[in-house]
Amino acid sequence: MSLAARQSQFILALMSDDAPLPETWQERQRKGYEVYRNAYRARLIAALEETYPRTARLVGDEAFRAAAAHHLITYPPTSWTLDDAGRGFALTVETLFPRDPEVAELAWIEWAMQTAFTTRDTRPLDGSGLVAATASFGDEAWQDLRLRFVPGLAVRQVGHDCMELWHLLGDEADLRAARALPPLSEAQGCVVWREGLRATFTMIDAAEARTLEAMIEDASYDAACDILIAAMGEERALSFAGAMLARWIANGWVGAIAP
Repeated sequence: MSLAARQSQFILALMSDDAPLPETWQERQRKGYEVYRNAYRARLIAALEETYPRTARLVGDEAFRAAAAHHLITYPPTSWTLDDAGRGFALTVETLFPRDPEVAELAWIEWAMQTAFTTRDTRPLDGSGLVAATASFGDEAWQDLRLRFVPGLAVRQVGHDCMELWHLLGDEADLRAARALPPLSEAQGCVVWREGLRATFTMIDAAEARTLEAMIEDASYDAACDILIAAMGEERALSFAGAMLARWIANGWVGAIAP
């Protein structure tokens, strides 16, 4: 067996109890490997606990560790850094906790915040920069306007008050209140970004979240306005669109006007 094949066999057995170990190994080697495998898995689960502390508090230690083990076996890490071990965990818990969608929403926020925190530095576009960049715009140029957003900005629809849930699961967690938090009467949006050296998030209107998602995917300002018009009618949408753009600039979400 080649060295590469032996290495692949060694790594596969770390995550799967059913994977065969080398036939030439003696009992001492097998026992030593079992110790190493248990320590390896425990460190990966600990890495997920560090990435998702509030999700762990919400579901409880035992359920979280079982979910973490399931995720790591299903999607074994391939990156050089433990920071990436929890990638995709929100999708895993969405499957494992189908009756508790707030678990996946919270896990998504925690992963998005870690991603935002470690993203590259950039200077967001400010109000004066927007004015300078659009000084020569006519109606057609405004309709075709496209934005480039700061690295790490992420948005999704949520069905729970994630701000309240986040607060309830802080250092002095109120688990009873967190687990009893009712769903919102209407879905809202959740936006994650890095503010200076701190990752943060906020809740926004669902129509604004859909608009932001579209513009992140390179939709024009005109197409974004159409989303708002469909949601709230033309008169309100046109007023809302201007205030929305100003809010995005003020929050530091916009990196540049697309060329």
